[in-house]
Amino acid sequence: MPLVAIVLAVSTLLHAGSLALTSSFAASPNVVPAAYTTSPDLAPTATVVFKTDGRASSAPESSNRWVAPHTETTFWSAAGSKGENLGLAHAWSPLQVVGNSKGQRLPIWDPATRQRAWVDAQDVGPVDPALVGTEYLPPIGQPIMWGGAARITMYTCVELGGCNATASGVWPEPGQVAVDPAVIPLGSTIWVQGLGTFLATDTGSLVRGAHLDVFSLSYQDALAWGVQERTVLVFAPQE
Repeated sequence: MPLVAIVLAVSTLLHAGSLALTSSFAASPNVVPAAYTTSPDLAPTATVVFKTDGRASSAPESSNRWVAPHTETTFWSAAGSKGENLGLAHAWSPLQVVGNSKGQRLPIWDPATRQRAWVDAQDVGPVDPALVGTEYLPPIGQPIMWGGAARITMYTCVELGGCNATASGVWPEPGQVAVDPAVIPLGSTIWVQGLGTFLATDTGSLVRGAHLDVFSLSYQDALAWGVQERTVLVFAPQE
């Protein structure tokens, strides 16, 4: 069977039983829909900061240093071994540095949770805050519902013989993505590493679990993409 026929058959099976198209992604990975990109809030509003010795201070402190974890790591309440686990720092989520490192940990401010904490310095690396909201760094300022590795596929209207309204009732266009609503609610904002920010508007019969299906305007781009694994961050639907 020719390659194109095989791909068409697989894509049809993926969406079998669903009249709604999976949602759309601009063929160019550099396009980030402005409507779904959160403007960076680079100024911490909390008044508690860390001194260089790790003690809390009531005076505000400014910093233009930002880092992001290259793997999921832990937020700690202190720099030493007695620090308590405060939760998870998701990969690629920008964190503002608010002081000097102490031991093996770095004091940070997390704009997603608006809390101060310490992270293991070996798990983070410097990033440019100007890239927030692009395909390189996610939006900030919104609570993260879920983050981790996900399977990413693409398709176009070609596979189903034409476009239809999505499960959300809107017409598919660049910047939309199909999800499993049992994992990611419709209306969620989703950042995909290397691709940008999307809006969850649709579902698919075989889109299950940690799987996103994005719509490309270019059939050749969708064909070339195939199936890839990328880090994703999911932000709650905005009311």
